[in-house]
Amino acid sequence: MVKSLKSAPPQLDRKQEADLRGWINLLDIWRVCANPACDRAGCCRGKPSGCFRQNFSRLPIGMQDCFLALIAAKQDGLPFDDAWAELTRVGLVAELAKWQALVHGSEAAGAVN
Repeated sequence: MVKSLKSAPPQLDRKQEADLRGWINLLDIWRVCANPACDRAGCCRGKPSGCFRQNFSRLPIGMQDCFLALIAAKQDGLPFDDAWAELTRVGLVAELAKWQALVHGSEAAGAVN
């Protein structure tokens, strides 16, 4: 039997999976998921680590950039409010609002400022 040369992704513990599920739901990644249960529930119903790996690249580029910038700011120790202000300045919060408006309907269009 031939084994894959690719290394398996690291296994996440329960807290990490729960945190990742929170991000998936916040970013509405469930909306681009092929799992019908996620679409019906309006949230992630699968394994978060697999879902994130499979579906993050399906998000609009602005959403990907927004998430990656937030993670980078956190890793740099930047306070959330400062990171959010910078994301607002460069237009990534507007990208988040557009995506949420698309997913949740027009009432969400002004929800993120």
